[in-house]
Amino acid sequence: MANHDNIPVWEVDISVIGPISIRNRIRINTRKELKHSEPFYSDISITNNENGFQATVTAFAPTSELAEKAAILFFGRMLDVLSINLNLSLQLDVSNNVIIQKTNENVKRIVDQNDFIIAFQDSRFLSLTETTFLRGLSWFRKGKYSQDPYDKFLAFWNSIETVTSKYNPNKISCKSKGSKCHMWECFKKIWGECENWEFIGGQNKWIDEGYSIRKDIAHGIIPIEIDHIEKIVTKLPEIENVSHKFLIDWMKNELKTDVSVDVFKKLK
Repeated sequence: MANHDNIPVWEVDISVIGPISIRNRIRINTRKELKHSEPFYSDISITNNENGFQATVTAFAPTSELAEKAAILFFGRMLDVLSINLNLSLQLDVSNNVIIQKTNENVKRIVDQNDFIIAFQDSRFLSLTETTFLRGLSWFRKGKYSQDPYDKFLAFWNSIETVTSKYNPNKISCKSKGSKCHMWECFKKIWGECENWEFIGGQNKWIDEGYSIRKDIAHGIIPIEIDHIEKIVTKLPEIENVSHKFLIDWMKNELKTDVSVDVFKKLK
């Protein structure tokens, strides 16, 4: 069996469901290890299929089960970045048994090798330096592909709250005030005063109302009844837009790009 540093090498097939078109087979060799002393590079082959695209990823692990888990984690982090960059639903389907979300199959985003290279590079950088922000991107991707309106709202809210609770630049003023204060301060940092906030300008109760909905969903208080579902559904486009805009703006303007020598070496 082929091996790397006495660790067996496996090939893992991964299907991704989403409105994407790959015109030509894409082949990428990218670094994947985070903590091992020696660099590990994964060979990745990406091809088009009817529902999105198919990828074959090499993984290093002592067993096939661990190889699959490692490949899914590695590839999933890249998808988290690709999803926010393209603002598209991208759902992993390792078992090939996922109920496919209905989309307009006549409209697909053409994605090329450079899109994937950037997503792999950014996901590696975030994995080494900003794991909390990467977790926020994971919540955003879940919100994009989820078909349950309650799960969808919760995922988009969590994508914002995860980031604001970690990166609030004015945490002293939010002492004992909780996550709503962190979100308010981060929105002010990136967009200025409330009247200038993207998509929700002047809505100074938006955070309070969203937090109340999030709490009720998380605690199972909101009934599964048509009027309550419709209320949540009407709020989804707005919270999705706010989530996407906030994460993109924070990533571009607020994340630190300075890294240690050790991290810099691992980025190569």
